[in-house]
Amino acid sequence: MIPRLGTGEHLPEIYRAYLDRLRNEGFAGEIRSDYATRLVTATDNSVYQIMPQAVLYPKHEADLVLALGLAHRSEFRHVKLSPRGGGTGTNGQSLCDGVILDLSRHFRTILEIAPESGFARVQPGVVLDQLNTAVSPHGVFFAPELSPANRATLGGMINTDASGKGSRIYGKTSDHVLELRCVLMDGSVLTTRPITREELERESARPDMVGQIHREVRRVLERSRERIRTELPRLKRFLTGYDLAHIEREDGLFDLSRLITGSEGTLAIVTEAKLKLTPKPKYKKLVAIRYHQFDDALRAAGRLVSTNPAAIETIDDTIVHLAQGNVMWHAVAHLVTATGEPSLAAINLVQYESHDATVVDEKIRELEALLDAERGQPGHSTGYTTAVAAQDIAALWRLRESGVGLLGNAPGPRRPVPFVEDTAVPPERLADYIREFRALLDSHGLRYGMFGHVDVGCLHVRPALDVRDPEDEELLHHISDQVVELVKKYGGVLWGEHGRGYRSQYTPTFFGPELYEELRVVKGTFDPHNQLNPGKLATPSKSGERLVSLRASKRGTFDRQIPAPVQAKYEVSIACNGNGACFDWNPDSVMCPSSKVTHDRIHSPKGRAGILREWLRLATAQGHDAATLERERAPELELLSSRADDPSDFSHEVYDAMSGCLACKACATHCPIKVDVPTLRAEFLEQYHTRYRRPLKDYFTAALETLLRVLVLWPRLSNWFMSIAPSRALLRWVGLVDTPPLAERTLARGLAERGAERFDLARLAALSPEEKARTVVVVQDAFTTFYEPGVALSAYDVLTKLGRRVVFAPFRENGKALHIKGFLHWFRRLARRNSDMLREVAALGVPLIGLEPAVTLTYRDEYPHELGAEAKEYRVELLQEYLSRWFAAEPPTARGAGTYRLFGHCTERTASPRSQLEWQKVFGALGAELALENTGCCGMCGVFGHEAEHYEESKGVFAMSWEPKLPADDSGRKAVLATGHSCRSQVKRFGGFVPKHPIEALAAALD
Repeated sequence: MIPRLGTGEHLPEIYRAYLDRLRNEGFAGEIRSDYATRLVTATDNSVYQIMPQAVLYPKHEADLVLALGLAHRSEFRHVKLSPRGGGTGTNGQSLCDGVILDLSRHFRTILEIAPESGFARVQPGVVLDQLNTAVSPHGVFFAPELSPANRATLGGMINTDASGKGSRIYGKTSDHVLELRCVLMDGSVLTTRPITREELERESARPDMVGQIHREVRRVLERSRERIRTELPRLKRFLTGYDLAHIEREDGLFDLSRLITGSEGTLAIVTEAKLKLTPKPKYKKLVAIRYHQFDDALRAAGRLVSTNPAAIETIDDTIVHLAQGNVMWHAVAHLVTATGEPSLAAINLVQYESHDATVVDEKIRELEALLDAERGQPGHSTGYTTAVAAQDIAALWRLRESGVGLLGNAPGPRRPVPFVEDTAVPPERLADYIREFRALLDSHGLRYGMFGHVDVGCLHVRPALDVRDPEDEELLHHISDQVVELVKKYGGVLWGEHGRGYRSQYTPTFFGPELYEELRVVKGTFDPHNQLNPGKLATPSKSGERLVSLRASKRGTFDRQIPAPVQAKYEVSIACNGNGACFDWNPDSVMCPSSKVTHDRIHSPKGRAGILREWLRLATAQGHDAATLERERAPELELLSSRADDPSDFSHEVYDAMSGCLACKACATHCPIKVDVPTLRAEFLEQYHTRYRRPLKDYFTAALETLLRVLVLWPRLSNWFMSIAPSRALLRWVGLVDTPPLAERTLARGLAERGAERFDLARLAALSPEEKARTVVVVQDAFTTFYEPGVALSAYDVLTKLGRRVVFAPFRENGKALHIKGFLHWFRRLARRNSDMLREVAALGVPLIGLEPAVTLTYRDEYPHELGAEAKEYRVELLQEYLSRWFAAEPPTARGAGTYRLFGHCTERTASPRSQLEWQKVFGALGAELALENTGCCGMCGVFGHEAEHYEESKGVFAMSWEPKLPADDSGRKAVLATGHSCRSQVKRFGGFVPKHPIEALAAALD
């Protein structure tokens, strides 16, 4: 039995009083101080873990005015506040042990798009891709291009002055900020924009904090103008934070936006931004240049820059090697390899773009002439490929953007860590600098990869460290000091792109003592009591408080308290690095539906992984060993505790986080670290319910496959019984909304009418090799056997018509629901029994196919995870996998017709990425057209959408992606196909019709 877990956390009195006062004075947003919410907000994409006291989700600017104004009062001047956006910072920029102001939940509105005037007004929680999707029809975009564009908020980009690919010509975020609206520490509102000298005089004359800020910043500039001009490195990537060098513009205007942009929330809280939009280039071409040595690629940057490209990005030998073992390689191999060339060790990607196609073509010809002249010479490229097709260009950029993920998924306890990853030096000195940098890392015996923006001298480097190891944690500090000295030697800076955060301790090193004191004056003017993200960038002048340090609390400090066997079992939870790929804004992305619909980071793979990590740590401290739970024992039947008996047990917060998961399995494949939440959830539920009783609906779900065997004997009577008021009331009492009706015309009857061959293992074994080659065994599932036998019968008809001998294996419970609900003992026993039968069939050389993707893929995912090698001796193919493979070898002669749209099952799309393309090939081979719809999850996901507690979330997920793409007219609906039973049920519930399975459409077309 698991122990009762108390967190030992008590809210300090000053914060308790502050939160109570917020409630009493009308704070409209959410105020959260539960342990799980604080845990999720204690980490970002860095190594740090700083537990806040509470998290606020303000709904509008008035909430922020109240929150800051209240904290400014004398009784609350020890309350600390820090804004947070997408949580993708790599240096702990938004982490704070006070109150987090999370602007990603409610400040998500694009307020205005004015393409004719070249600007957009947005709230800070708007995601970069969200804005660019909205403005794209107008032929414009917000220029800074970031790798995490699908989750990085514009407020976060403003706070760190973010930049990325193409910054040599497009600049940084600060180059595109026109105006900012901010709440100051005293609760007043400041609007920044370029102002004239006369306007500056008027603003400086104001008696409030706004006037004081203008006066003091002006004095700082007057005192330090010459020092700023002569002492700061002349780099495009230097001043991320308190950019004194650009407040006074060349046109004579004064712009405080340059000061606030990059200030990491230490000066004010941005509530609205007016951003410049840039015309989108109509023409792009990309040249992938190959090198035998990484040093050659770096040294080529100077020559490549002379052709004035939009971007030059490099990928080193480590990334190239890892990519070659990844599924993405097939999309780029033809672009980055060539017969007869030396082995590939590095790639430079050089992109040209323009509104004029002839300009792009001329630049390409210039580069190709340069490369052709150098070919074969020592130290130069070994070859190149010019990518013209949009899909090829996109594939190459995906290769570059996947560098972090590829490194993060490398084997071993040492994982790439971001702490010196955005150093910047003059581009002409980059090659020599990197040579010394690599020698430094090599001297410590570290693995690393390098990739990034060679055109601006900023290369991303993530040394692999195990921050759970105290020696490696100390090595992180030591390497940071060494890199600071190295980068100063080459005239560069430690932070060229990703903000300072907990690297702020080096601020005086790069600014010098005099300029750093001026930064302190600026900080003290905006935030006199050091309450806004304290310790970052600068501390107030005349303050004795210190800057934050690299030695701040780290995730590894907590993780090392978890025993090694437990870490090994739950490695994907421990290894989550917080990069936030699961925060994808795109409603048509399969990652992560529960996070999208709730806007709650708890309900994301990152959130759930972090909460489970803490649960393992606390359980370990109470003597519980989560690695050696008696996996083969039967569940205890004694009455256990109810949740009400121990309402403060932290295990309940973990349970709530896990129960919101739809089990779509997108995280198991689309997360760079492969954080498989459904599997983690099953393991947790198995342990949770050793102490706490299961809800009745879990037993109903677990027993359903077995119960269906009985109900299907009298399907009409069973449907009547389930439709009457007492049965519906019983379902609601159990916690279910409804159940789908059983098919009254059964699969057994349909097969009998067709004279289908009965399953006989001995008869199959006696078949000749030729007969076995045209025989297929269909593995039944509950959905297409009991609810939609028409799908199974259509599969029989199509396969038979095309010359296959079709045999249906006897129905056996698959156990998917058992796994979802954490009945792992029963699941393992059932899986082992099923595996014995499937191995026997597979040993005969007869293909096994499944019809329902969620069930079929259980044999390939959950079964091997629980049973190991014995579940890998057979393979149950998806129907389209079998048909595609067969048609590739033997093109069919039968022909159909029709044009259809396929809405794919989310688990099928993620666990078998080519599954939808295979359906397209099958339809094409039979003379029909099939368009693939890009959608997210439908929101049903098996039992999830039938549970009362999740009904509204299920409906919300459906409304995000599926509902807008479904046709309203009957003729359009006839073309809609869906591969999953859950998906078809969800469309019936909320869309008003039932899509066909692809095999049903093919059966009708062939008829």
